[in-house]
Amino acid sequence: MGLRSKRGTSAANVTSADLARAARVLSLRSWREATGLFAGNYASAFRGGGIEFEESRPYVVGDDVRTLDWVATARMGEPFVKCFREERNQTLFFALDTSASMAFGTTGLPKAATATHALALLAAAAGRAGDRTGLIAFGDAVHREIPVGRGMAHTWDLIRAAAFAAANASGRTDFSGALRSLLRHTRQHATVVILSDFRGLEAGPQRDGLWPALASLARHRDVVACVVFDPREESLPNSGTIRIQDPERPGRTFLLHSGSARTRERYRVVCAARRQRLDRELRRCGIESLWLRNGQSPLHGLGRFFQERATRRARAMS
Repeated sequence: MGLRSKRGTSAANVTSADLARAARVLSLRSWREATGLFAGNYASAFRGGGIEFEESRPYVVGDDVRTLDWVATARMGEPFVKCFREERNQTLFFALDTSASMAFGTTGLPKAATATHALALLAAAAGRAGDRTGLIAFGDAVHREIPVGRGMAHTWDLIRAAAFAAANASGRTDFSGALRSLLRHTRQHATVVILSDFRGLEAGPQRDGLWPALASLARHRDVVACVVFDPREESLPNSGTIRIQDPERPGRTFLLHSGSARTRERYRVVCAARRQRLDRELRRCGIESLWLRNGQSPLHGLGRFFQERATRRARAMS
């Protein structure tokens, strides 16, 4: 997707010009991909802020009689109905995790790159729908903020800022600071998309206060969690003894005997339990989750999510 450094080149040696070119390619690619059915499903999945009157037209068999326009009916001598259109006025605000754990990846790309691709697709779809977008990029603090705006130039600036932030993923994850910033920057009824691997929610001093804070954020906002995971965070290869460490807590390393079938199975079970636990806690907070596999284009996963979400909302309204 253009955020990976050249083979044999460390991330530290990637220049600003390289990142600018990568961000431009990502913007153009996402703008092209976010068309047709994808854009339509996005608009259906994320409804606007209300409806407004558009016109009156003659009644057709099957029209809802509750929409009869009595004034036009009396004037014209035949039944007319009111037609309404959706008033978008939608705000889509992104929170992109750029902590050290998002720099991990075994597919040739870090998780931060997959998250940024998903963000770019959503931002492009929002731009096509006329919605407003904003961004915070956070790690151990909120490192970048893009105020809410709309238009193609704003969308490109937002994607470029996300790409630059993702290319420099480092530090620990401070969800508390990110949530405070989201509460400050977003109004009620906005849609908030958090793109993260959500590492750090299971343990640590911030854990107990984080879930109530997430629930508070979701109480008056539509919050979606895009959980990015790497294949090696689901299962281990049979590679003998491997050394592992937490990228957000350097200095502590562990040896894992992946050559043991029992060890690999236990690892798989623990990872599956972590996923179920995270899904359950997010649902309790009123947050929908979408899992994005690192190394795969998020286009199809987002498209399915849009369709399922739009179907659920249509059923709820019927």
